[in-house]
Amino acid sequence: ATPFVDWTAGLAAAQARRWRYSNPRAAAMLNVIASQPEVHRWGNWSGPNPGIQVSQFMVRTQQEEPGTIPEFATYWIVDSKRIHTHCHHYADPPWRQRAYHRWVESLAGGIGNYRAIMFEEMDSLITVGCLSHQGLIVREHELADANAILSQVPHLVVYQDAGAADALHATDTARLLNASGVSNIQGFFLNSTHFDWTSNEIKYGEQISRLTGGKHFVVNTAENGQGPLVPHNRVKYGNELLCNPANRGLGPKPTFQTGFPNVDAFAWIANPGKSGGACRSGAPPTGDFWPKLALELIRHADFQVR
Repeated sequence: ATPFVDWTAGLAAAQARRWRYSNPRAAAMLNVIASQPEVHRWGNWSGPNPGIQVSQFMVRTQQEEPGTIPEFATYWIVDSKRIHTHCHHYADPPWRQRAYHRWVESLAGGIGNYRAIMFEEMDSLITVGCLSHQGLIVREHELADANAILSQVPHLVVYQDAGAADALHATDTARLLNASGVSNIQGFFLNSTHFDWTSNEIKYGEQISRLTGGKHFVVNTAENGQGPLVPHNRVKYGNELLCNPANRGLGPKPTFQTGFPNVDAFAWIANPGKSGGACRSGAPPTGDFWPKLALELIRHADFQVR
């Protein structure tokens, strides 16, 4: 397969065009990112019925680069504000479960007969520790329902988020995946919001694969060329800093030829250069492209599997 490279609307590509004459050196550097397949993202900000947007994206990819495979991710199911406000006491209410079901149906309809690769619901399992017991049952049901719908889309390959090696134990992750209907789809993906070393994630993925019937997986390598930034106080700040950690680098370039039989791809799911929030001086809000961060990732890039 040949992945779609978004030279028209890709985040780095758009910034490189703006800098073409005013800052040509930086524009050329940004092409390191722009020349790789960007994973488009849809979420609850995309409205209740994303099908038309999805269909338009699919049409554009084939008009611009016929025969290529677009890749996209979803981030709908995690309601960070409610979860953290009511940690251990939260479960999606029935209205939200119904809304998600309709949202996935709309998205599936938008894909139609197009070929595509989907990275389903980033952070959906990594956040279950803040759900109530009922909330966990609901989350598993929501994901299983989504997998049942998406498995019927004829030319869509789906991978479900499975967190990262420094967040959940492999046996716990495998149990959650099995309960969420991973058997209906191609497999799972790792490290999408983390910066862990690629080799660690491959070992972790192999453990999960053995516990999920041999499922294949994808590793996000967008920003892990220098590995995670481990804080001095891990009790207070966690196993690694996740919001725009300084001096990270691009990791292995996206490819379907990974050299590892169960690793279907390395992919830049995290959109290198996209801000994780206003947590560093000068950083824009979550989701905005931050050229300073993108250039930092390029300067510290290491494309080897480490």
